[in-house]
Amino acid sequence: MSKKIIYCNCGGDIIGDKIKETVNNFLYTEKVDAVQLSDLCGLCVSEKKDIQKIFSSSQPTLILACHPRAVKKLLDFVGVKSNYENISFLNLRDTNETEILSSLKSYCNEEPTIQTEHFSEKEWPSWYPVLDYSRCTACGQCSDFCLFGVYEKVDGKVKVVNPKGCKNNCPACARICPETAIIFPKYKQGGAISGTDSIDEVAEHQRQSQDLKTILGSDIYKALEMRKAKRQSIIKADAMQKAIEERDKAKGNEPI
Repeated sequence: MSKKIIYCNCGGDIIGDKIKETVNNFLYTEKVDAVQLSDLCGLCVSEKKDIQKIFSSSQPTLILACHPRAVKKLLDFVGVKSNYENISFLNLRDTNETEILSSLKSYCNEEPTIQTEHFSEKEWPSWYPVLDYSRCTACGQCSDFCLFGVYEKVDGKVKVVNPKGCKNNCPACARICPETAIIFPKYKQGGAISGTDSIDEVAEHQRQSQDLKTILGSDIYKALEMRKAKRQSIIKADAMQKAIEERDKAKGNEPI
């Protein structure tokens, strides 16, 4: 069975230019069976069906991207069902150029075939969270905290329902998550929030405790209630604005 490579050419400056150059040069020189994604995060929102199709293959596949845990949670988010038996990962965030080139050469031993490319929306930075449900307890703290309707708690489960509502480079919900269950694949500072496979539980607990005090203050529950009320106010204001716009548009279409 032939092998396949799926390469995320990350649009979030998470992968260094030298690493990208090394991978791109290898793929175009060797002409291996490669699917190049301009940005997996963006495509998981804008082209869900394409991503489901790309990752549904049963052939052995090497994924070149960021932290494997982050990638798996992105695929969970888009509804890709995989037991990962035929999938291996090469973490471009934590691997140097020499090791990457060596891994690619040892993996690519099949006949060359056509490469395909898939592009995400260029104007959107594709910054949004995905959830690690093996850690999430559905406490809803993220949903109460977020002012922009990114999360929704449905039937006892928290879901990311509005990824494009997330504010670029804001990981505050992940910083206060009591279970470190929120991943931002494009988070540059690394650690559990970026989706690392290895998590220092003690260090993360200490960091989270400090972040809670910094972001929410001493009375966490009161702060969350205030955030929740503010979010409802924002939602009502947005709904009212849309209603006014629709009314004005309808008036403009009235016969004179």
